[in-house]
Amino acid sequence: MQNKNLRKLVMAALMAALVFVATMVIKIPTPTNGYLNLGDCFVLLSGWLLGPWYGFAAGGIGSMLVDLLGGYFQYVPGTFLIKGLMALVAAFLYKALHKTVPAAALPISGLVGECIMVGGYYLYESTVCGYGFMGAAAGTPGNCVQGVAGLIIGIALMAIIRSTKLDQKLI
Repeated sequence: MQNKNLRKLVMAALMAALVFVATMVIKIPTPTNGYLNLGDCFVLLSGWLLGPWYGFAAGGIGSMLVDLLGGYFQYVPGTFLIKGLMALVAAFLYKALHKTVPAAALPISGLVGECIMVGGYYLYESTVCGYGFMGAAAGTPGNCVQGVAGLIIGIALMAIIRSTKLDQKLI
């Protein structure tokens, strides 16, 4: 039993590192002082592969470290919570939907996870960061584009992982 927990912990650390690298390496600047990245696909994969709690940790920590090391200090707590919740909710929904509607489990759970990201950043920026509701709305289109890309790439990567049966061998 402990071997399985250790394996899951190591996989969570690996997924956090993948989230970090995918977010740091591929940055497309936006006019709202932020950037688009591919970290979301690995945040979703963290939830789908590791389950809610390890997925929360991997997605939240990997994303938070990018803000911490990238100078976006005001976003550190928000990113940890938003990306962690994104993975957590995607994992719970995937697990629930996979039993009844397996073909729709990934798209629906991923879409809800991405909606948490878009809505979470809107609320965080409008309240905590003090941008106001109109100022925070300026970042929403970019977050939507990032969310769609993360969802599509995440589903594609999950299909590849399933075809190789790595999801059963690694975790």
